[in-house]
Amino acid sequence: MKKGLLIILLAFAQQFYAQKASPELSKSYSKIELQQFDAAGNGTIETLNYAVDHACYIIQSPEGKDVSQFPSIAIKSKKELRFTDLHLQIKDRTQYFKIEGSNEILVVKSLNILKLEMQNKK
Repeated sequence: MKKGLLIILLAFAQQFYAQKASPELSKSYSKIELQQFDAAGNGTIETLNYAVDHACYIIQSPEGKDVSQFPSIAIKSKKELRFTDLHLQIKDRTQYFKIEGSNEILVVKSLNILKLEMQNKK
């Protein structure tokens, strides 16, 4: 009986955590990672939810700048570009990727930049 109640409680807790994270985030993060972000209580889940629609943008490669060290990435569509569709994760630093077949760079904002953006929008 106690084991059954424990299982039900754990299932409920898992649902509770999953409801706070956007379903989109499951493309880039495991359930355990999302639970850990939420349990940390530092706003990371809210920032990642915001990042789904605000983390990525595209720029032209700067002339004379060597971008050969950037990893390459294939992008099917530049409309509604999301880091989760590319199975990327938000890092503590801004990430740069050469877009295959173009002279453009995909920029994925860092966690800190996204947090600052969210604060400034309030």
